[in-house]
Amino acid sequence: MQKEIKKQYKKDVKRIFIWLLILLPFLAIISFCFTYFLNMNNFLNIFLLVVIGGFGVLLLEFVYKKIQDKKMAKPKKEDPYSD
Repeated sequence: MQKEIKKQYKKDVKRIFIWLLILLPFLAIISFCFTYFLNMNNFLNIFLLVVIGGFGVLLLEFVYKKIQDKKMAKPKKEDPYSD
Protein backbone atom coordinates (compact mmCIF):
# COMPACT_ATOMS: atom_id res chain seq x y z
CA MET A 1 0.00 0.00 0.00
CA GLN A 2 1.03 3.53 -0.57
CA LYS A 3 1.86 5.74 2.36
CA GLU A 4 -1.02 8.18 1.79
CA ILE A 5 -3.57 5.37 1.52
CA LYS A 6 -2.36 3.90 4.82
CA LYS A 7 -2.61 7.31 6.49
CA GLN A 8 -6.15 7.84 5.25
CA TYR A 9 -7.15 4.32 6.29
CA LYS A 10 -5.80 4.89 9.81
CA LYS A 11 -7.64 8.23 10.06
CA ASP A 12 -10.91 6.61 8.97
CA VAL A 13 -10.58 3.70 11.41
CA LYS A 14 -9.69 6.09 14.24
CA ARG A 15 -12.71 8.29 13.47
CA ILE A 16 -15.09 5.30 13.44
CA PHE A 17 -13.74 3.96 16.75
CA ILE A 18 -14.07 7.39 18.36
CA TRP A 19 -17.68 7.56 17.20
CA LEU A 20 -18.32 4.07 18.57
CA LEU A 21 -16.89 5.17 21.92
CA ILE A 22 -19.21 8.17 21.87
CA LEU A 23 -22.19 5.91 21.08
CA LEU A 24 -21.26 3.31 23.72
CA PRO A 25 -22.92 5.08 26.71
CA PHE A 26 -26.11 5.56 24.70
CA LEU A 27 -26.09 1.90 23.68
CA ALA A 28 -25.59 0.89 27.32
CA ILE A 29 -28.62 2.95 28.36
CA ILE A 30 -30.69 1.45 25.54
CA SER A 31 -29.57 -2.04 26.55
CA PHE A 32 -30.58 -1.40 30.15
CA CYS A 33 -33.99 -0.13 29.04
CA PHE A 34 -34.53 -3.15 26.76
CA THR A 35 -33.65 -5.56 29.55
CA TYR A 36 -35.29 -3.84 32.51
CA PHE A 37 -38.49 -2.45 31.03
CA LEU A 38 -39.20 -4.78 28.10
CA ASN A 39 -37.70 -8.01 29.56
CA MET A 40 -36.09 -8.75 26.20
CA ASN A 41 -33.90 -11.86 25.85
CA ASN A 42 -30.13 -11.39 25.42
CA PHE A 43 -29.87 -12.48 21.77
CA LEU A 44 -32.50 -10.01 20.60
CA ASN A 45 -30.99 -7.30 22.81
CA ILE A 46 -27.51 -7.76 21.30
CA PHE A 47 -28.90 -7.92 17.78
CA LEU A 48 -30.81 -4.66 18.21
CA LEU A 49 -27.77 -2.97 19.76
CA VAL A 50 -25.64 -3.96 16.76
CA VAL A 51 -28.28 -2.65 14.37
CA ILE A 52 -28.71 0.63 16.31
CA GLY A 53 -24.93 1.07 16.63
CA GLY A 54 -24.42 0.42 12.92
CA PHE A 55 -27.15 2.88 12.06
CA GLY A 56 -25.56 5.44 14.38
CA VAL A 57 -22.14 5.05 12.72
CA LEU A 58 -23.71 5.30 9.25
CA LEU A 59 -25.54 8.45 10.30
CA LEU A 60 -22.35 10.00 11.66
CA GLU A 61 -20.45 9.01 8.49
CA PHE A 62 -23.16 10.70 6.42
CA VAL A 63 -22.81 13.89 8.46
CA TYR A 64 -18.99 13.71 8.18
CA LYS A 65 -19.24 13.29 4.39
CA LYS A 66 -21.50 16.33 4.10
CA ILE A 67 -19.08 18.42 6.18
CA GLN A 68 -16.14 17.31 4.04
CA ASP A 69 -18.05 18.15 0.85
CA LYS A 70 -18.71 21.67 2.14
CA LYS A 71 -15.04 22.10 3.05
CA MET A 72 -13.96 20.98 -0.42
CA ALA A 73 -16.45 23.34 -2.11
CA LYS A 74 -15.24 26.36 -0.13
CA PRO A 75 -12.40 28.15 -1.96
CA LYS A 76 -9.14 28.22 -0.06
CA LYS A 77 -7.58 31.55 0.80
CA GLU A 78 -4.15 31.94 -0.62
CA ASP A 79 -1.39 32.99 1.72
CA PRO A 80 0.57 35.87 0.14
CA TYR A 81 3.64 35.01 2.25
CA SER A 82 3.89 31.32 1.38
CA ASP A 83 6.44 30.04 -1.11
